[in-house]
Amino acid sequence: MDAFGLTRDLLRTALQLGDRAAKLTRDTPLMGGFPEFNSLTVVGIVAGIEEQVGCEISDTEISEDIFQTVGSLADFIEKKLS
Repeated sequence: MDAFGLTRDLLRTALQLGDRAAKLTRDTPLMGGFPEFNSLTVVGIVAGIEEQVGCEISDTEISEDIFQTVGSLADFIEKKLS
């Protein structure tokens, strides 16, 4: 699975989007874009990335910039995949 597809799947689960996840684009805002997007969501997404990619993500790697848009999160995941 590519980074964008993985990102969409993680967000579908973390935000309970169901079929609405298909409408996510790289430009879809995360922070401020979903009322249910909060610190617990971030923790769940990070855990999901670690599980799906088979990597560890340190606290120093996590920044607000990663969670600005679906695309910025996908770019982060792409780096972890490579």
